Amino acid sequence: MYDNIIMDNHPPMKIKAVCLAALVLCAFTACGTKNPAAPAEGGPEPAPAQPAAPVPKTPAAPFIDMVLVNGGTFRMGNPGNPNRRDSAALDIEWPRHDVTLRDFYIGKYEVTQGQYLEVTGMKPSSHSKNPDDHSPNGWMKLPVESVSWYDAIVFCNRLSIKEKLKPVYSLNGSVNPDDWGDTPTRRSSEWESAAMDIRANGYRLPTEAEWEYAARGGAESKGYHFAGSNTASHVAWYTVVVNGMTVGTIHEVGKKQPNELGLYDMSGNVMEWCWDWIDTYPADPQDNPVGPPRGLYRVIRGGGWSIRDTYSRVFYRHNNQAHYFGINLGFRVARTK
Repeated sequence: MYDNIIMDNHPPMKIKAVCLAALVLCAFTACGTKNPAAPAEGGPEPAPAQPAAPVPKTPAAPFIDMVLVNGGTFRMGNPGNPNRRDSAALDIEWPRHDVTLRDFYIGKYEVTQGQYLEVTGMKPSSHSKNPDDHSPNGWMKLPVESVSWYDAIVFCNRLSIKEKLKPVYSLNGSVNPDDWGDTPTRRSSEWESAAMDIRANGYRLPTEAEWEYAARGGAESKGYHFAGSNTASHVAWYTVVVNGMTVGTIHEVGKKQPNELGLYDMSGNVMEWCWDWIDTYPADPQDNPVGPPRGLYRVIRGGGWSIRDTYSRVFYRHNNQAHYFGINLGFRVARTK
């Protein structure tokens, strides 16, 4: 039965032949196409097909934008008269002294909340709304804050490991923060003994001298009191008094003018941890100083959104205990060249 159905639906052989002829005629005449592989009679051989040019890849943006700071010698400290103190001047800003630094890299911006989350998996900051970007992820572009000095060195080593660089900091002989335990919430003699390998190519906190040199504009310095201007409002976020009310808030990184080296927010958005223990300055010239070997308080530099611009000058020195954290305190990273 099935054979009959199939046979009954087959066209006669004569019709098959006509259809085949029509198809052949269409292929060579009516359709107007030629076999591209076949050369015209008496003509040259066709050129072989060329492979398509590769599409150039767009280089990935760096995780942390770093700026090369060419080394040099500068006068570190308060340029004012040490015998005529003003309300914001501290004895620890004197004496002025010469400091010579080698080349190094420093972050173009303060470390952001988004970067901190990606490296550590943590969101410690108090601010969750970006006044400059109201999108759901706008907070990621705010500088990270409410981080201690301990938190900052953990971030540096984790980022170094992530990028396959040699970590700078070690604790009890280990450079892996997984071996360090939880970051202390109070003073820890164990964590205070953290060692720094300044020769390692990984991420680290800038030394205080590096920070001030970079804030001043390095070899390109124009001698400004703030990082990039003598007018604080051009380069810094800080608190102001309006109708008797104190007004100020944190902002997205990079919204003010940069300094001479293209660095942003060094005079104010959040204050920034440095590596050094704080102490009075030496009077003698210094070569790549890293601060005293021990102390009670770590150096903090730069101004912040919740304090007056007076405290945002490039030579002003803040300090606090390493376990301290606040809504006005973050950091930026550096690397040895």
